[in-house]
Amino acid sequence: MAMYRAAAVAYGRALVAANHREANRQYDAIASIYRELRRRGPDAQKRLTPLLTDEDAAVACWAAAHALEFAPDLGVTVLRALAPQRGFVGLDALMVLEQWQAGALKFP
Repeated sequence: MAMYRAAAVAYGRALVAANHREANRQYDAIASIYRELRRRGPDAQKRLTPLLTDEDAAVACWAAAHALEFAPDLGVTVLRALAPQRGFVGLDALMVLEQWQAGALKFP
């Protein structure tokens, strides 16, 4: 999970720095790692669970969004806790929750 975490941290830093090119690159890395976890099955996906309480809010937000697919109660709980935060993490958490509730969330 070190690569997933590193990409999520870098994604968050890139957004704060308004470096959208780097944010997109890190998004692609996160999506690629998650696709591989999904390919390996639920046990592999559940390896993201410890990241739900990561000290970096961007990491927790990404892990929570992906957890909606294999542990929705945990994912929703974390996203609801993050949603009131100011900045991109709160906005991301809110948008993910809205898409999830509308049944429109698509996983990479």
